[in-house]
Amino acid sequence: MYQQQPQRSGIPKVIGILMIIFASLGLLSGLIGLAGGGGGAELERFPEYKRFMTMSMVMNVVGLGISALQLTAGMSAVRYRASAPKLAMAYGWINIIITVSWAVVVYAWLKPAMEKAFEGSGMGMAMGAIIGIGVIFGTLIGTAWPIIVLALMSRPAAKAACTGI
Repeated sequence: MYQQQPQRSGIPKVIGILMIIFASLGLLSGLIGLAGGGGGAELERFPEYKRFMTMSMVMNVVGLGISALQLTAGMSAVRYRASAPKLAMAYGWINIIITVSWAVVVYAWLKPAMEKAFEGSGMGMAMGAIIGIGVIFGTLIGTAWPIIVLALMSRPAAKAACTGI
């Protein structure tokens, strides 16, 4: 009489594979962002833009750290390690907090500064609209994956699969 064991949930493995892929892309784009240059000579003359570029470099470094955490969580999830759900949850919350914080900074500080800087050229309102749409779209895209990770890795089946129960 062979007793069949219940099948483990595939959630950690699937989420883990996707986390590894997205983390690799994040690490690659972060390194490219650190190596990249400015946005053009016409924007370089604005001190607000220079400050924004400095802040972007800092966010690139933070993003590299978040990608490293995501890679670690993904590797743990693929292996069904007990730490996988907690690492995935930490990644999800940290990513959401950083993404929303960055959006607030850009929307509250950069958007008005760039509107003011481009006011004389007649492009102030257009620049503000472009930045506003970019912030909203970027925040939605930037928080979608972490929300999926939080929703799936907090499920009892995913946690049970990673603890061997």
